Amino acid sequence: MSTKRTVVPPFARYVAWQLLLASPLGCEIVAGIEPRRLAPAAAPESVCTEITGAGFPDSATRFCSDGAFAVSCDDTSLGAGQDGHVLGVLPSYTEASFGEVEDGGVRDEILDLVWESDAAPAPVSWEEARARCEKLGGGARLPSRVELVSLVDYGRDGPAINPSMISVPTSSTDLYWTATTAMDGVWVVGFVDGSMTSLDRTLTARTRCVIGPPRALCFEEGADGETLIDERTGLVWQRVSTPEVSSWQGALAFCASLMLGGASGFRLPSIKELVSLGHGEGEDPTSAATSFLDEEGRFWSSTPVAAAPSEAWLLDGLTGRIDHQSVAVKARVRCVR
Repeated sequence: MSTKRTVVPPFARYVAWQLLLASPLGCEIVAGIEPRRLAPAAAPESVCTEITGAGFPDSATRFCSDGAFAVSCDDTSLGAGQDGHVLGVLPSYTEASFGEVEDGGVRDEILDLVWESDAAPAPVSWEEARARCEKLGGGARLPSRVELVSLVDYGRDGPAINPSMISVPTSSTDLYWTATTAMDGVWVVGFVDGSMTSLDRTLTARTRCVIGPPRALCFEEGADGETLIDERTGLVWQRVSTPEVSSWQGALAFCASLMLGGASGFRLPSIKELVSLGHGEGEDPTSAATSFLDEEGRFWSSTPVAAAPSEAWLLDGLTGRIDHQSVAVKARVRCVR
């Protein structure tokens, strides 16, 4: 079957994905949906920007584990295929103006976003955070949760970010607001380790604004019918996840041996790659976890925890939360190449 480009606006993702899975001709059905019927009137504008080949910023610091202790990433015989063994697209930042503040920003050359280099001096409520970004002008806004996670360096610990380009407060445990709402609040990212959870919008967190258009979810169905291609990153995803659960080492080995459509070269995705599936979600409560994965259970990533080498990062398939657990824990697998 020839490939068809599928451009799904944020709110339409869940319905479109259900139809995609339900039909043997899913790509035609999704392509035939009238997007504006599924998008709420107040949906933020998003752009399906093809950046295939540019990818999604990887963690700049390599960190590897044998499942118990930190090991050199040069030894690929221990937990082969983990995050530190895969050299992805390294982050690239340059100084830039932020609104009317000269040299007050940092440009992400990969995602073409301009970040506020200094976070707000004090934690505020979500509404106050949104108002602060709008007041800065120049199209400044709160970032989506995926945009904010793009800054995280999961090879570092406390803080899990490069402080030479993006300043962090003395208390690196502070949470940062995103624009993305969750079922029980709003998603926040903690830069002490890169964890992501939800927070009541009346509570307080720090603010880091961003300038740049959000991007819509853009997929092509692979000619083999067994994969989906993310046009923004060029990543080829296993269309249907494995029903079996596995330990972290088992998940790494499974993806390394996977063949789909006669093609090999699959691997377990990094935690940043898993989260990137929701890039461009804006304020839509339908996250990557409920639109693309949309499956009960947690999914392994290839990323071990820098502060706890016997643990690795997972993404919850229903809530969208990311956290870390022992590598012996059983979780589901969706491979990528």
